[in-house]
Amino acid sequence: MGLTRRRFIKASAFASMGILAAQKMAWAFGNSTTAIRKFVKRLPSLGLNPLAANEDGLYIPVASPIKRTIAGPKGPYTVDYYKFQISQYTQKLHGDLPGTGARFIGYQDITNGKTPDSKYLGGVIIAKSGTPIQATFVNKMPPSHILPVDTSAPVAGVDPLGDPNRAAVHFHGGEVPWMSDGGPFDWFAADGRTGLSFVNNQIPGANPNGAAVGEAEYYYPMAQSARLGWYHDHAFGLTRINAYAGMASGLLIVDNFEENLINLGILPTLPGYLRYGIPLVIQDKTFWAGPDGDDPNYPVSGAKPGDLWYPWQYESSRWGVGPTGVGQNDPTALPVSTVPEFFADTMLVNGCPYPYLAVEPRHYRFRILNGSQARFFNLQLYYAQSGDAGEPDLKKAGPRMIQIGTEGGFLRFPVALNNPPVPFSATFDTAGDLVPGTLKYNLLVAPGERADVIIDFSKCPMGSKIILYSDTPAPFPGGDSINDYHTGGTIGFGTSTTASGQGPNTQTIMQFRVGPFNTLGQGTKADSPTLGLLEALAVSKLGVNPLPGVESFALATLRKAGVKERWLSLNEDFDEFGRLLQRLGTIDSFHPSNDTPVASPGYGHSGSNWLGTPLEDTPTEIAREGDVEVWHIVNTTADSHPMHFHLVNVQVLQRTPFDLANYGSGIPTFTGSPTGPDPNEKGWKETVRMNPGEVTSVVMRVKLPAVPFTVPNSPRLAAQGIFGAEYVWHCHILEHEEHDMMRPFVVIPK
Repeated sequence: MGLTRRRFIKASAFASMGILAAQKMAWAFGNSTTAIRKFVKRLPSLGLNPLAANEDGLYIPVASPIKRTIAGPKGPYTVDYYKFQISQYTQKLHGDLPGTGARFIGYQDITNGKTPDSKYLGGVIIAKSGTPIQATFVNKMPPSHILPVDTSAPVAGVDPLGDPNRAAVHFHGGEVPWMSDGGPFDWFAADGRTGLSFVNNQIPGANPNGAAVGEAEYYYPMAQSARLGWYHDHAFGLTRINAYAGMASGLLIVDNFEENLINLGILPTLPGYLRYGIPLVIQDKTFWAGPDGDDPNYPVSGAKPGDLWYPWQYESSRWGVGPTGVGQNDPTALPVSTVPEFFADTMLVNGCPYPYLAVEPRHYRFRILNGSQARFFNLQLYYAQSGDAGEPDLKKAGPRMIQIGTEGGFLRFPVALNNPPVPFSATFDTAGDLVPGTLKYNLLVAPGERADVIIDFSKCPMGSKIILYSDTPAPFPGGDSINDYHTGGTIGFGTSTTASGQGPNTQTIMQFRVGPFNTLGQGTKADSPTLGLLEALAVSKLGVNPLPGVESFALATLRKAGVKERWLSLNEDFDEFGRLLQRLGTIDSFHPSNDTPVASPGYGHSGSNWLGTPLEDTPTEIAREGDVEVWHIVNTTADSHPMHFHLVNVQVLQRTPFDLANYGSGIPTFTGSPTGPDPNEKGWKETVRMNPGEVTSVVMRVKLPAVPFTVPNSPRLAAQGIFGAEYVWHCHILEHEEHDMMRPFVVIPK
């Protein structure tokens, strides 16, 4: 019988040996030993303008391209050309952290020989829809990683040595040719070694000799509408630590439609790079005031093959925290080299712990990205408690949040959130499983998801302070209190507590301070009434909708049209070390749906394995260019998973509860009627939350991007007799993705 995490652990023979306690340890890493003051540093933002640099001079650099004309095989074409290096640098994130600065690895713009501007989240690309991008990335990663490299992760046949300086640059949200997708097998090392799918990344006509040693070339068509994307590392076996070390930045696409909304005064804007909104990249990190200064830290242990649960083979490490709080050589400490999930204890926005942002009494647009490893956020706005600017008054709601877009671009219709705020809540049955349909939340943003939000501060009293607050449990949705840090709460496994106005704290993310007009040089006039149009529309549902039309789909209509349907599953197991491991499964069978049986076998399927298979195994999700497909994804685990699709955008059709307790054959038995997508999911997305005990159904249109050169087949797939374009789909909880909740998504060209 298939088992959820809770049931599997409970049923295993290891339960009598204290596995539940050990598993709790695997999730908790509240080890920051420095008390960081909240809301004493301004929010770093894009470029050099009044809102950008904070008191420490920190800001987020924007990359500057040069125009390049390429004599391609189909004729000349013009691109915006960028050149980046991937290298180590040092940056001090907060004055309360010890040492001279933290070590990071990130992207630095060196286009046209410019001096690298090494800043956290640096190298943001602002791209124009319809103008292609060519980018060269030079791997100058250090020979020794700044974070622990786990050679027990699934790297066999890929890079058996687990070398630490491999990179693969993935444009998250990009509709790009597969060889520029930056997939897990498309890595390139500083010394010239490459992954099984690396095809020299040659852009014909741009570099006749292909990529140089230690370099990779990427081509992005940019045939997409306005949206916030991002690019980050995706190298197999290193993704979680490379991204955590700083290998991530933004890629904002703008288009004429968005420009027109700004020019008409429907969307708020700011000078310079903030014309398209203020980015809020939210992450959690842990800092260690030890021999590494103020470096962000990640779990490590010396687990070796054959070390099941006892005895723990454990190397000297600050991360070996057992139930007694003992670190080194604790015989009860769990091997935590590749952990089930990683939840840190300090909230960063744009690389700054607990920042504040001064705002005038007017409308602002925020582009929110959850860039954390595994933590979900239920974002709400509350006024600060009277006499305490650091804690929210949960009885005094802040202004509305009007969501107008997701990672797939503009929504079909604006949505009013924080109207009033909706604290997180959920109902669990007597066995501890989530009761489907009982999750309640405000603006829920999972790892990898984005939200385009407008907030009007014009009705907030002058001098008021507003807290951006989150109350989501971790893991989501069941949670464990050891991962939740708040004022007065216990820190990690110790006995100390978080003091007021300080971290560790995972609930109070940042603060907004409402000041008088012209504080930021935006003038003394109030906003035009047109800036209230979207909020009025979201609240009253009356008026002309200025957002672009987004097509919608119904499952019944799609079935009448005979579209292809697949049944897949999300599963959990243990690896050879006894660590939790996540997998994706394929269900090749007929499914007794609520109306008519639906065939699910796909192109090239070699058989059913609903419990899941490793990434390296033969692909099963093989589509043909031009197809429309419906995927029904059965979540048999105890976690919600943000499933990310490379290449394609999808739309959520419905979520249907099934009998999780008796699930065992790969065929779910529905226990209730389907529900449609949330109002702020009604549009295109590429990262979709999939809850325990539900079948989430999505529709996609499989389309390969048009490029001015011939795209080769994947050599890794060709060795298996499959000739096509290689992408992947996976969970965007980075520890899940890497261990091993990721499978190929192959497209056969026309």
